[in-house]
Amino acid sequence: MIFTSCQKVIDVDLNDSNPQFVIEANLVDDGTPCVVDITKTVNFDESNSFPGVTNATVTLNDDVGNSETLQMTSSGHYTSSTITGVQGRTYTLNVNVDGKTFNAVSSLPYKINLDSAWVDSLSFFGSNTYSVYPQYRDSIDIKNFYRFKLFVNDTLDKNIFVEDDAFTDGRIVTIPLFGEIEIESGDTLRLQMMCIDKPTYLFFFSLSSVQNGSTGAPANPLSNFSGGCLGYFSAHTFEEKTLIVR
Repeated sequence: MIFTSCQKVIDVDLNDSNPQFVIEANLVDDGTPCVVDITKTVNFDESNSFPGVTNATVTLNDDVGNSETLQMTSSGHYTSSTITGVQGRTYTLNVNVDGKTFNAVSSLPYKINLDSAWVDSLSFFGSNTYSVYPQYRDSIDIKNFYRFKLFVNDTLDKNIFVEDDAFTDGRIVTIPLFGEIEIESGDTLRLQMMCIDKPTYLFFFSLSSVQNGSTGAPANPLSNFSGGCLGYFSAHTFEEKTLIVR
């Protein structure tokens, strides 16, 4: 008896996907302008360089009647000049481009302070590794969401760190952050803490799930923009601490 097998060749078109707009918008409570970056996705075989969108109309409104049209300061990079982030206010961002309209709403939470932060070493299978520990006191009976960013010698760690207070409401919270970059003695670390709203949390939580493959089938993160674009609009608080690894 002779066993044979056959293989079917499947041609997958990776190059003709419809480009999508990508919007990354941040408004911080530190007096800096609202910053909106608008790009377009590219086909699979093109360079990983996303062209800036230069023909968008970007408007920002708050819930006390202020309104502003953002100005483009470089290719695809739009900034405000009068509206800044204020804790407790809600902001609406509108982007009109190529006949399409994208809208997002983000509420800037009241700040939870980053009380302290430190670095500690852990032993795994005979070798030591460092982890960063932020500590803060969550406010009681208020739903809170947090995002952290870690820079090692000015290089951003690509891991996504987000937390909610489902199990820590009103408590002192200390959660280790295990980054992608190996931390060594002598390194300079910058730890940033942001208080974010729920839609922003869901975006970064789903983005983390996409990156680590826990979603199963490929999927896009949960954008808080309507209209079918990719990306997010985040109005948030900001605090940063610098640490030296000894």
